[in-house]
Amino acid sequence: MKKSLLALAALTAFAGAASAQSSVTLFGILDLAATSVNNANAGTLRTLSPSANATSRLGLRSVEDLGGGMTAGFWLEGELAPDVGGGIHGAPSASASAMTWQRRSTVQLAGSFGEFRMGRDYTPTFSNISAYDAWGYVGVATLANVRSTIGSGAGTAVRANNAIEYFLPSLGGLYGNVMVSAGENTTGNKYVGGRLGYAAGPLNVSGAYGKTYKTGAMIDDLKTESIGASFNAGFMTVMGAFEKNDYSSASQKLATGAVLVPFGASTLKLSITSTTGSGTTAAAANAYKAKEYGIGYQYDLSKRTALYAQYGRVANGSGAKFTASDSGAAGIGAGQTSSGYQFGMRHNF
Repeated sequence: MKKSLLALAALTAFAGAASAQSSVTLFGILDLAATSVNNANAGTLRTLSPSANATSRLGLRSVEDLGGGMTAGFWLEGELAPDVGGGIHGAPSASASAMTWQRRSTVQLAGSFGEFRMGRDYTPTFSNISAYDAWGYVGVATLANVRSTIGSGAGTAVRANNAIEYFLPSLGGLYGNVMVSAGENTTGNKYVGGRLGYAAGPLNVSGAYGKTYKTGAMIDDLKTESIGASFNAGFMTVMGAFEKNDYSSASQKLATGAVLVPFGASTLKLSITSTTGSGTTAAAANAYKAKEYGIGYQYDLSKRTALYAQYGRVANGSGAKFTASDSGAAGIGAGQTSSGYQFGMRHNF
């Protein structure tokens, strides 16, 4: 009996030591907003929309201590559509869909040498431009509403599949990463890119370059380059970025600027984004020309929960058809104005 108790105690101690070396975390965000988007003569559509302040998501991540300062782990993260109880949000009337892990699906190995990742993840060019979007790349005022891959068919505007990445270790404020993703006979997924930045105190500045290689039906490579910076002055944060996309004879230049003013538990957000295009014809150039304005207010009930209200307006150039939200009514005419507002709640867990 004593031997059995001793064996059980030893096994318990071993299990405790093992669990101390690794952990699995469940995390996520639920975000829903009452949304109204008006697309001129296409009409107004009112919806209960997910992901207006932050993308609704569910994730699992794990870190294992390998000793000697090395760790290994995995990260699985998928988008949620809590308005219909499903996975990735589609059209406003979409029924619940299956849960996937398409936000991020990686294994990683990290140490004093930096970090290696493999799987599906953000591209460096997306990480760079989204870092300077006051709206977190969602909602009726985000720069995502007017950002384009200019007809290339590239699937790397946000993420890439089949990727291998390397991230720099801590180097006194210097940070960066490079990514290479295999095409695997998929149109628009063969990608190589990198990002390099410096963050110290209130200042953050970075640049990125990426190329999505001509594959499948693409007629040329898509090249993306961007620079951005932000400065936190305490009473407000100012940020701005510039991005240029080139594909064949078409091009889009996007410039964005924003101000975030915190006061107490509140934050006021203001932004303006302008895009211009170029091409072999005036119609091609005007297809990417627009200006977007945004204003919003966020009140933090706690570190995890916030209420918010926001408004966005897109003034399209003569050939552009951008809208203020992916939940907007389809069929907006070229050169028309799209606007939308949202009132919502976000909860992190």
